[in-house]
Order: sequence, then C-alpha cells, then structure tokens
Amino acid sequence: MVVLVTNDDGYKAAGLRELYRAARLVFGKNVVAVVPDTPQSSSGMSFTFHKPLRVVKTSYEGMQCFTVSGTPADCVFIANYHMFKGGVDLVLSGINEGMNAGLETMYSSGTISAAMFAAISEIPSVALSKNIPKNAKGEYIKKSMKASFNRLVFILNRIKKFGLPEGSDILNINFPIYMRRNTPIKIVKTDSMVFEDKVIKKMDPLGRHYYWLYGTLKKNLDKEADLYSLFRGNITITPIRLSESEYTALEKARKVFS
Repeated sequence: MVVLVTNDDGYKAAGLRELYRAARLVFGKNVVAVVPDTPQSSSGMSFTFHKPLRVVKTSYEGMQCFTVSGTPADCVFIANYHMFKGGVDLVLSGINEGMNAGLETMYSSGTISAAMFAAISEIPSVALSKNIPKNAKGEYIKKSMKASFNRLVFILNRIKKFGLPEGSDILNINFPIYMRRNTPIKIVKTDSMVFEDKVIKKMDPLGRHYYWLYGTLKKNLDKEADLYSLFRGNITITPIRLSESEYTALEKARKVFS
C-alpha cells in the first residue's frame, strides 16, 4: 500500500509534518511525501504543462520527502503516473494552514484540488485543513498543528479500518482553532457562498488603476453546514462526490434538451 502525503504550503509547513507523522503511525513505512517546493495556496487544480518540472529528494526536520517545482495537483500527477506507476492507494492532502470550508474556498484550494485530482484518478483521497487565527505565525502554528495530532490519528485509523464512506470520492476535514482530546466530530454538508465578495479600486503612483479582490465572512451561516459547525469548535467532515450533479440532474436535463 502506498499512501501519498502532499499539501499546498510546501515542504517546510508544520501541518505537513504532523500529517506525515500521523500517517506513518497508522499506515506504516509505505507513506511518502511528495510536495511543492514553494507554497502554492489558492492554486486550484492547475497543472504545469508549459514547462518542465524538477523533482528533488530532500529531508527537513527528520521528514524524508520529494519536492516538485509545481502545484499540488502536479505532485499527485507525477507521483501516481511516474514515481509509483499508478500504485498510489490513498492520498492525504494537508494539513493546510487555514480552513477550507465552503464552496468558495473548496474550489480554489490547492489542498483540496490535490485530493480532487486523486479522486478523478480513482484514488481515495482526504483533504485536511486547520482553522488558525489571522496573522498566526511560527511557533503558534506548530503548537496548533500538534494539538490536532490525537484526533487526526483517530480519524486516520477509522479510514484505515473502514475506507471512505460508500459514495464518497473525497473527505474534506477541517479542524477548529482550539482542540481537545475529545473534540467532537460532525458530519456536515458544504456551505455555499460564505463571503461578502468585494472589489477595491485604487490608483498606483503612475496614475493607473488597479483592483484588489477580497471578501469578508457572512454573518448568517447555514447552521447545517461546515463553517457554522467549525466555528463552534467541532471537527467537520464533509463527504464529497465529484459526479453528484450528474446523478441528480441527468433526467431533468434530458427532458429539457430532448
């Protein structure tokens, strides 16, 4: 069994080391880390088809890994179709420094996109993220990631024993800011629009306009969805099925276009 660990924060990320350590504890020696050589946050499922990639074997704080000069999706691509020749059995992506809840973050996230490409390649996959305070740095992030370790091991052991739930291609898992040994796990749906999106228009010193895109979280969140539960201190797990829209909409679409 080959378990591939990857992320979008690069090989120096504290969350990657905790995920790698937990995966080795649960799955044994056949865990390998293949990660971007630089941070690739919000890269989505982009691939590097326009230039060559470099793969370098390295070690960082005791973790052996391969770095790729590309995106998280590139890492899964090159691991599954070259390094292990279609032999990857499970992909674990994370632990991302910041939550990935709600559709807006889900489809832009490099962390989740690595898991999505794995699922498209028919590999069970799990995306893991950690909600952390804004502007958190260094030692705080390390301690925050370590605090999630025990519950992470529990979750990975359940996946090892039972596999992904039937009908799921991906599990999207988010850890809250504050963790306890018995932090509750909630199975929830994905929220949709969770940001009040805005565009700021300004002028540079040469008199040319530029635009800054950003968003602030909405106040009224869906109480049945991931963000609401995550903000109340729960671990959230959302099963994702990539082709769900096809199953639910095929017959209606046939009637419309017949």
